[in-house]
Amino acid sequence: MDADASRIVDLSYDGAPLDMRAEFIIATNNYRAGGGGNFPGATPETTEFEGPATNRDVIMRYIAEQGTISPRAYSNWSLKPMVGTSVLFDTGPAANAYLDLIDINIEEAGDGPDGFARFWITL
Repeated sequence: MDADASRIVDLSYDGAPLDMRAEFIIATNNYRAGGGGNFPGATPETTEFEGPATNRDVIMRYIAEQGTISPRAYSNWSLKPMVGTSVLFDTGPAANAYLDLIDINIEEAGDGPDGFARFWITL
């Protein structure tokens, strides 16, 4: 890992600063595991297991098997403030009902295409 990188700050594991020599297994998609995006340590040579299903299919199968799930936000990460920067994104309109559960500066930005809702996040 690059200790001087700026996208991730104050990284910790089990409440303690991360030992930069520690080894972890990451779950990711085939693009990232194949070296896409230059994610440190994610290369075809470091792949431990490659399954036939996509991440999305695994999650859909889990939800179908469970019947009902109760996802929770753990607030264990946040976006690094970037003065003068914001993000515009589209998502399902049902997201409006959950805005008060999100601990970031987010606001409605009108309707997106194809029935989506549009939001701003100020970084």
